[in-house]
Amino acid sequence: MAKILILDECPSTRNLLAEELAGEGNIVLSTGMPDLILEEITAFNPEMAILDLFVKGKYRWDLLAGIKNRRPDLAIILYSWDFPKGVSYPQAIDGFITKSFDLQELKQCISDVLMLPGLAVNM
Repeated sequence: MAKILILDECPSTRNLLAEELAGEGNIVLSTGMPDLILEEITAFNPEMAILDLFVKGKYRWDLLAGIKNRRPDLAIILYSWDFPKGVSYPQAIDGFITKSFDLQELKQCISDVLMLPGLAVNM
């Protein structure tokens, strides 16, 4: 399967995603510490990052830029409750999924981006 890094401030969301994706056979590392994300990427060497860039009340586009500067090949899915109005989707991302406790859409996006046929469960 895949090595996936999750960044989300909310521990319950991180734990849910990590448990679900690890249950699909992926190797998952999750963190709630955005200031350490570049170090985590270097140490873990993921194939994909699932990021909620809304941190402490604001969008951290600088994190996305830093990640893409360090690892331009890293597949990135933004996973957030909302995307800010008036902002274009950055070309640096491979997908945007609105947060939901039904993870089917996220799993399908991961599968599509990484072209992993067995990742998404039946819909």
